[in-house]
Amino acid sequence: MEHALHGESALRFIDEWFTHLPEAQWEEDILAPAGSPEAVALFAVDTVNAFAHEGSLASVRIRTMLPRLRNLFIRAHEWGTQNFVLVVDSHSDDAEEFRHFPAHAVRGTTEARLVPEIASLPFRDLFTVFVKNSFHPATATSLEPWLIDNPQVTHFVVTGCGTDLGVYLLATYLHTHLLAHNLPGRVIVPADCTDTYDIAPDLAQELGILPHPGDLCHKIALYHLAMHGVKVVKDIR
Repeated sequence: MEHALHGESALRFIDEWFTHLPEAQWEEDILAPAGSPEAVALFAVDTVNAFAHEGSLASVRIRTMLPRLRNLFIRAHEWGTQNFVLVVDSHSDDAEEFRHFPAHAVRGTTEARLVPEIASLPFRDLFTVFVKNSFHPATATSLEPWLIDNPQVTHFVVTGCGTDLGVYLLATYLHTHLLAHNLPGRVIVPADCTDTYDIAPDLAQELGILPHPGDLCHKIALYHLAMHGVKVVKDIR
């Protein structure tokens, strides 16, 4: 195409798009379209210690994002939300995924526990927690049965880490769930309550994995979600 974006111009375009993401209002943009708090669920993916506080994949980027996520949980609860769904890694010792990434979040270890920023919330009894042994939130988990059992939930706010792995797959899965079943609803991703890790080339070589430029992967994943119809916003107020 004559006006197609290439190389640096494409990256500049995505940077500009990201810089001008709109803010969202919970009551106006989420609660009003949903119709009631019962129709809204706040999802968090991979909010376990392995990606924030300990282990080879722990990231300061994720750790820095967690206070914002905690605040969103608190405000969502104040707005009447009762559906808090956490989809988190809990791997077997011999997980096939460890052929591609360093071992992390092994079942029964402190790495597989919820981060204290979320686990310490006083309404933890409202959490529904699904554990997974792969990137995908619904493969060999109980997430799909939960969606079927809760048809009143039509608006999904997706948060957590990493933007280009767990968050991307969860948001895409929920969006395609709505589309496949012709359900009215929306998936909303607040950019300030998601992030991904950063691995420089020298560390990547040491770990035997590909480098992972956090800023680039974060923005491209969010842009790709927006292209598919997921509502990506700067934050939720």
